[in-house]
Amino acid sequence: MKTATVTPSINQIEYHPYLQHGGPGGPLLSYMKEHNIANSAYAPLTAATKAKPGPLDELYADLAKKYYVSEGEIALRWCIDQDVVAITTSGKEERLGDYLRAMTFTLNPKEINEISRVGDKKHFRGFWRAKFDEDDRS
Repeated sequence: MKTATVTPSINQIEYHPYLQHGGPGGPLLSYMKEHNIANSAYAPLTAATKAKPGPLDELYADLAKKYYVSEGEIALRWCIDQDVVAITTSGKEERLGDYLRAMTFTLNPKEINEISRVGDKKHFRGFWRAKFDEDDRS
């Protein structure tokens, strides 16, 4: 913001439990909220797809069973319940329809915090790996 003449309205970042940009409730999300900048997450399904196996596998499975949804829908809901705009794509019409179920339930604060805490045990960046150091969680 030091050089910006206009405050951005949205910032699109890779965001999922294995890349929280500084840990649960990390500085990036706090900064964006403080400056009224929306966060748009690409790759929100990473922990349920590309980054398996991982520490969230069992928790995602348990929550999916509890809410009668898929693990991907749990991943989307985790973003949504933190006021993060979750963006995902699919070439399968059925899967896109399934993702609408993420709007039929909410995770409670304890579940959101548990996903964040467990997710912070693993670092995984699905995109732009060549641009960041391997351990860069920013």
